Amino acid sequence: MKKNLLLLLTCFVTHAALSQTEPGRALWSGNFQLNATQLAGEYPNGYTRRSPQINFSVNHGVFLQNGWLLGLAINGSYYKQINANPIPLNQWYQRGGLSAFVRKYWGTNNWRFYAGGGVGGSLDQFRQETYDPSTSLKSENRTNTFQIAPFTQIGGVYFLNSRWGLELSTTSTVFPFTFSGLTAGLVYMTGATAAERAILDATPPTVGTQARAGRFTVGASVVFSGRTEEVNNRTGEAKSLIAAPAIGVFVANNFLVGISVPITWNTTSGSSQSSETTIGFAPYVRGYLSNTRLRPYVGATFTYSSYTFKQDDFPRERINHTAGGTLNGGLAYLLGKNFIAEANLVNISFSKQTQNNELKNGLWLQGVQLTTSPAFTVQYVF
Repeated sequence: MKKNLLLLLTCFVTHAALSQTEPGRALWSGNFQLNATQLAGEYPNGYTRRSPQINFSVNHGVFLQNGWLLGLAINGSYYKQINANPIPLNQWYQRGGLSAFVRKYWGTNNWRFYAGGGVGGSLDQFRQETYDPSTSLKSENRTNTFQIAPFTQIGGVYFLNSRWGLELSTTSTVFPFTFSGLTAGLVYMTGATAAERAILDATPPTVGTQARAGRFTVGASVVFSGRTEEVNNRTGEAKSLIAAPAIGVFVANNFLVGISVPITWNTTSGSSQSSETTIGFAPYVRGYLSNTRLRPYVGATFTYSSYTFKQDDFPRERINHTAGGTLNGGLAYLLGKNFIAEANLVNISFSKQTQNNELKNGLWLQGVQLTTSPAFTVQYVF
């Protein structure tokens, strides 16, 4: 029985590795973001500003013979800023794009590398409306821009299994190819052969030990940057630190409870010196939804943070504080026996920022984010 199971698993791994880019399979990736900001004040007449924003993109391709992929991509953006009452400025921006491309994939096992290109077009429209209270007249400006251009692509994919892969890619509209930056994201594969479906049905799940009750996790993200400038023989420096240490415990199998301490610190020096500090705490819960190494998760986070500012010899001043919550979801991959790598794909957030002044006015923030270009985090389990 063990020999048969081992043979079955070997066939599955070999077949899955070889079938990632075979004819009949298709590739999907995309991104969706929705943000809404409302700013309200207590001026004599009062004012309200609303700024909803939407961005999305969808990429789909079908594999043909010999590793060739034929694909289509659409993308769009929409931004609207409405100022109520006395502030006489409203703006709208919208963009739509469509492109077709061809790629050639090479590689074996879990790795695939590709090169290709295509033709894309986009249409942008910007509209601005102003109002003059003294004359009660409105004026409007419109700008339309369109573009059609060829592009080239290069990249690589590491397949975690027969469905999900990690992609690193870059695109250029300049020929010869000019490298300008890399984009990391996730791809999802559809389609399967009859032999693959039969092997998957007979394959038992791989149970990881990281998510069992009683185990602890620690993790942290740390980014430090610095900049030096010289203007008119005067030298200025700026430094920034962003960190978020976290610790958690699995109170039950596949159910994690923890807390993170987000910290942001910025300082500038030169003709004047100033520093900004944001510190908070963020308790969270997370549930993992399967017993395989690659498993979806859902969770919730509550966040409270306080922002303070200090300049030169003045005392440090507390400017505002923010409280809110986030519902999130994504994919986790259990690495070995002591690591969990996670990709956050879905966020639904709501928060209130309150100013530390006499009016106590504030800013409401709401947002929905769906993405295949997530920020990846790694936790150590002990």
